[in-house]
Amino acid sequence: MPELLGTYIIRLLVALAIGAAVGLEREFHGKAAGIRTNMLMCIGSCLIMIISIEVAREAGHEADPGRIAAQVVTGVGFLGAGTIIRSRFHVSGLTTAATIWVLSALGLAIGAGYILLAVAGAACITVTLTFIKYIENAIRRIQSNHIIQLNLDARRGIIGTIIAEFTALKIMSEALEVNRSGPAWMVTFEYTASQKKHYHLIEALSRVDGVKDVTEL
Repeated sequence: MPELLGTYIIRLLVALAIGAAVGLEREFHGKAAGIRTNMLMCIGSCLIMIISIEVAREAGHEADPGRIAAQVVTGVGFLGAGTIIRSRFHVSGLTTAATIWVLSALGLAIGAGYILLAVAGAACITVTLTFIKYIENAIRRIQSNHIIQLNLDARRGIIGTIIAEFTALKIMSEALEVNRSGPAWMVTFEYTASQKKHYHLIEALSRVDGVKDVTEL
């Protein structure tokens, strides 16, 4: 191993740099897994791959170099799961979890000596995290999913009036939750519409007599 120490140190430094580059984008967007998490994830995977190679080299043909490294693929799932947050109507953190998972693959590739492959992979990740979001935003302007919560006066016929506003704009909706207890009612709707129709609907619902407020979830 002493003769390969310089090579391994270079691989660790590359893993450190790639982890920082990917983590920088996450940090700018205020994600839980920022620069430090991604740096540690990438350099850790790289180190495990190096250890796997060395264990197999010293043992000759009796050891499998992929056996230790393979545990990274499953083990990193626990770290990724910690970044996923599920609320009543939304799931967030999936992109961060996927970033952590794919970053571990980059670390393994660097540790195995496939540095150019890892750099190409890091470039693909960076493009996905930065430029693809503009395509996503364009798609959302054309068609996206929305969830709104309405606080209503408790009177008969008001929900029918609300549904009529959806129908007038040709928006198909689904009532996720209806609470008719007490002096005020609360209804949660989910629907798919363009940004333009969505804003028109919010304005129309706000003008309906008996609608106290409209909240986007």
